Amino acid sequence: MKSKFYFAIFSSSLLLLASCQKWLPQNRIVGIWKLEQAEKRCFLNSDGIYTSYESGIFVFNDDGTASYSDASIQMNGSWDIRRISGGYSDSDGNWRDESRTTLIIHLYNFSATRVLDWYFDRIDFHSSGDRLVAFMDPPGYTYKYDFRKQ
Repeated sequence: MKSKFYFAIFSSSLLLLASCQKWLPQNRIVGIWKLEQAEKRCFLNSDGIYTSYESGIFVFNDDGTASYSDASIQMNGSWDIRRISGGYSDSDGNWRDESRTTLIIHLYNFSATRVLDWYFDRIDFHSSGDRLVAFMDPPGYTYKYDFRKQ
């Protein structure tokens, strides 16, 4: 009787863990995406920017490979999502967590001498995973990229 109980607990745990997999960022990014817009933000100002990648589609595969294509070029490469954990102690001695999820995209077409090498300092999924907002945070300003799942 105890073995059936343990088997039921074990099976339930596996089912629970398997169902949680869909919420991982690595699973949510898999698919076809379009860069809708990008902007450069400063303290009280933001300006739209043109990246030349708005006209095509990005494909992120579950094996870590990626591609970009539009009417004029096909680029292939890889993507990686990483969880960066860290933090700091504020002036009152309280620990402040600064964990974030990063996205790295490497795409290339050497015969066309094109390389895309994006490192996003933080990303966030919105609208049940159909929108990906990615940020590059160099000193003094922020670049925001808004992707939509197709």
